[in-house]
Amino acid sequence: MLKRIALLGMPNTGKSTFFNRLTGAGARIGNWPGITVDLLGAKILLGGDLVEVVDLPGLYDLHGFAEDEQVVRRFLQSNPVDLLCIILNATQIDQQLPLALQLCRLGLPAVVVLNMADEAERLGIRFDPVALAAGLGSPVGLISAKYGQGCAEACDTLRRMLSQRPAADTQALQANFAADDALIAEAETLLARAVTMPRVLDLGLSERIDRIALHPVLGIPLFFLALFLLFQADRKSVV
Repeated sequence: MLKRIALLGMPNTGKSTFFNRLTGAGARIGNWPGITVDLLGAKILLGGDLVEVVDLPGLYDLHGFAEDEQVVRRFLQSNPVDLLCIILNATQIDQQLPLALQLCRLGLPAVVVLNMADEAERLGIRFDPVALAAGLGSPVGLISAKYGQGCAEACDTLRRMLSQRPAADTQALQANFAADDALIAEAETLLARAVTMPRVLDLGLSERIDRIALHPVLGIPLFFLALFLLFQADRKSVV
């Protein structure tokens, strides 16, 4: 029997990169019941199961009104899904954890994958996967989809979850689509318990320049100073 994994996450989390690693060259565009846009999907063998993997559009909030968010919501409501694979950008875990909590509370089996874990480590961000998994109620894995680190372990977790847990009842899933503002506070509590972030993240040169040039107080005087110096340099070159 064909099983289905839905890949979800915010834009720019590397979700499509992980999709390509998971599916190889077997991706296709398909029509899906309940939605009017085409989505990327692929059928793969995962363990002993034939599995269809669907790469859903990036979203910021399951209860948002943007078109992509509505597409994700309608897909989950209209199509049977055996497992959610939630991709988060590990360097922005503080911003993305609330969405993971929303998705994990739908009542569907889920696996949470922290992508760009190598970049997060360089920034000094440390994770306690056990504490995160306990708070989310779902397995948590750390990967670098770009370089392939941890991807084999993540695939093994997906296979294990598919073999162990049945899909949620559709009617129960519909009932779980109510918005829950308390998830924001829960996400903050979980961050404090499971994630250690440096007081100030190491910024690159461009970020340092932007921070000074776009300063609400210093930015305008610096702008006029730059124009003055440019004007003076131009006058000297003419003379």
